[in-house]
Amino acid sequence: MSAPDKSRPPLKALKRKQMLYQVVQDEVKSYIIEHSLKAGDPLPAETELAQQLNVSRNSVREAVKALEALGILEARHGTGLFVRDFSFDPILDNLAYGIMFDLKPLIDVLEVRFHLEYSMVEKVIQKVSPEQIQRLGDALDQMQAAAEQGYYSAEADRAFHRHLYDHINNYVLWRILDIFWTVLRQAEDHAALPRPADPVESHRVHMPIMEALKAGDADAMRSAIAWHYQGIEARVRRHQEEQAKRSENS
Repeated sequence: MSAPDKSRPPLKALKRKQMLYQVVQDEVKSYIIEHSLKAGDPLPAETELAQQLNVSRNSVREAVKALEALGILEARHGTGLFVRDFSFDPILDNLAYGIMFDLKPLIDVLEVRFHLEYSMVEKVIQKVSPEQIQRLGDALDQMQAAAEQGYYSAEADRAFHRHLYDHINNYVLWRILDIFWTVLRQAEDHAALPRPADPVESHRVHMPIMEALKAGDADAMRSAIAWHYQGIEARVRRHQEEQAKRSENS
């Protein structure tokens, strides 16, 4: 196991004492950037970091935990601290949690998600394959079967939107869109947002998206996506208005 490079200069002692663990975080991130450290490169141990920064080990430990949660550092038991291969996942997961209980930012999230999907139409059509169309059709069949039994299938809905981007080969886009989908479902679970009242209608608004993709018709696909989002936005705004009226009357 490699040791920290002793040729690199030590971190500078900190002067600011307020919110110390946050300052330690910033110093460690700056150190990683300044020295072009890569995933797997070692950092000084917590004790050495505390000495170099002239702070308590508790402050370093709090900073390390926060940097681990952000996916920047990895603490290996009995080995030390290492730079982690960066991933957007912790940030995106926190995004979903951050607006789980509040419907106010949900319209903004829907708008961002709509523009992402709307702007990707040309590329989605260019990359479409028969296998992708089959997977989309399977998801729609599951939605229809559920609707015929009188319930909305969130799993099939999610699968449909995932399969729209199977061939884009852009993991960050895929994760962002999936997180935005999750945010809407969490709002239904935790912020009392009603699920689609008509599962048949929910299935029906997804159909034109697949049909337009299958036909390679970009204008029709954009129109279908816009129609789909207008329905979601109307449902959210309706619920917000109902909440506001209940608050006024209470």
